[in-house]
Amino acid sequence: MNETLIVKPASCKDCHKCLRECPVAAIGFKDNQAFIIEEKCIYCGNCIKTCPQGAKSALFEEKKLEAFLESDSYLIASIAPSFVAAFPEFEPGQIIKALKLIGFDYVAETAEAATRVVQEFKRERRKMDNTLITSCCPAVVNLIEKHYPELIPQLASVLSPMMLQTAELKNQYKKARIVFIGPCLAKIEESKNEKRRDYKPDIVITFEHLRLFLEKKKIKISKLEKQKVDLPATMLTADYALSGGAVKAADLLKADPGCGNKALHLSGLDNIINFLEDLKKDKEKIKVELVELLACSGGCINGPAINNDLSIPLKELEVHNYLLTNKKNKIKSFKPRNREINLFRQHKNKQMILPEVPETEIRKILASIAKENKEDEKDCGGCGYSSCREKAKAVYYGFAEKKMCIPYMKARAESLSQIIVESSHNAIIVVNNEMEIQKFNPVARELFARKSRELEGMKLDKFISSKYFQKAWDLNQRIIHQKCSYKNKAIVVDQTIFALREHKVIVGILTDISDQEKQRRKMKKMKEVAVEKTNTVVNKQMQIVQEIAGLLGETTVETKTALTELSDLLQAGED
Repeated sequence: MNETLIVKPASCKDCHKCLRECPVAAIGFKDNQAFIIEEKCIYCGNCIKTCPQGAKSALFEEKKLEAFLESDSYLIASIAPSFVAAFPEFEPGQIIKALKLIGFDYVAETAEAATRVVQEFKRERRKMDNTLITSCCPAVVNLIEKHYPELIPQLASVLSPMMLQTAELKNQYKKARIVFIGPCLAKIEESKNEKRRDYKPDIVITFEHLRLFLEKKKIKISKLEKQKVDLPATMLTADYALSGGAVKAADLLKADPGCGNKALHLSGLDNIINFLEDLKKDKEKIKVELVELLACSGGCINGPAINNDLSIPLKELEVHNYLLTNKKNKIKSFKPRNREINLFRQHKNKQMILPEVPETEIRKILASIAKENKEDEKDCGGCGYSSCREKAKAVYYGFAEKKMCIPYMKARAESLSQIIVESSHNAIIVVNNEMEIQKFNPVARELFARKSRELEGMKLDKFISSKYFQKAWDLNQRIIHQKCSYKNKAIVVDQTIFALREHKVIVGILTDISDQEKQRRKMKKMKEVAVEKTNTVVNKQMQIVQEIAGLLGETTVETKTALTELSDLLQAGED
């Protein structure tokens, strides 16, 4: 079970939006339920932002945080530099005050440690012949370790600012508890993967977690006074959260908009994946000293746990404004007691090794969803995979279901409904709200339009009255089992008519009961004749009975009653 990325039960049938937005296809489906393929997931958080049902969320160790805040531990918050973009409605100093108010003893800006990380990048770069890739973004580190392991030698073996600051603060303040607060789901996973206890925060929470926690504690941030951070970032790394922050700090950003041939900075996973593909193909072609890669477009200011409507430029402006405010303050770099803290970090090949799918199996799976030939493979991407073949491989591995193919399921549903309509023993008529024919099945044609060829688009009144169809539409009313006659009463039907307003059509299901109606009329006629004859016989018999009764002196009441009952019985059921 994945602990970092929580997936709640949801109705994922026909959705697959999270998979379409996942850059590494790390989401599988089984029984209409999404699940995370941990071996492929880079924890970028795209699925959290795009799931329409809100079924995916980042791990929040709220009870553990509560326990820390209530304990006697010296509690330190390491807050990522993008916090000013996450809370634009408040002053940065008010967020710091809120953290102190709920129980933090010390607040440090994580970007302060980035100063030493950047210096280490520069030292590593001098040792390498190839381009050095920054290791600050944990989603990028995951991407390279899991999907581009051949590029691991070019990935800087340097701690992230979060891990370095944790190590420095735990060394400086013995028995301190560190809580990292940032915009990133991948930071939770980065912390969980770190084996060295002194290098990993005790808890990692997101800005969204912090917002919810402060609301729960009924902290009115807008009412608070401003308070300065205890350990601010230096001017060199105060804008480290922006795309280009690392190359600027490394003194490689010499020109605007580009960096010359010294460095590159890219943000957004689509751009990064394209770049890594190019780098994998031809390392010699890309001759730059440093490449900064940040998974989120615009950098960390656009992380998955930054939940506001500000555009990327406005978020950048928030960071720059904060930076300008701090320019007035003299900021000294943090000097840890122990200068022997190891900044080295080892990266591992975590690529998921899957067996090659036999071509026969791919063809078999494709054929089972009506893709017998190459031209049947639409590669529409509706399922979330780039091609029908990739989807077939995912089915083989157990990551996808055949029924995820939208064109196939649509065609199958249409085919099934077409078969039902065409083979029905009832006349089925579909018209639009203009009473123009959309569908006349074979039985309807046989009854009302034998000689006509193309009926679609013709007015229904040309064949039968549209009165009841119009009534069903106008009143949005279902007409159920109504007896009605057409063609000058030559055809009698039992009709059910209803409107499907969302599709702007009216459907009529008409059962031909003409033969039954003829039989009913015939029986009615026979009964009428029988009753007439019975009444004649009764009248004659009554005369005879009265004469006999008169001679015998007896009553005729009982005899008359019996004969009348006989006449009534003959008329019974007539209607």
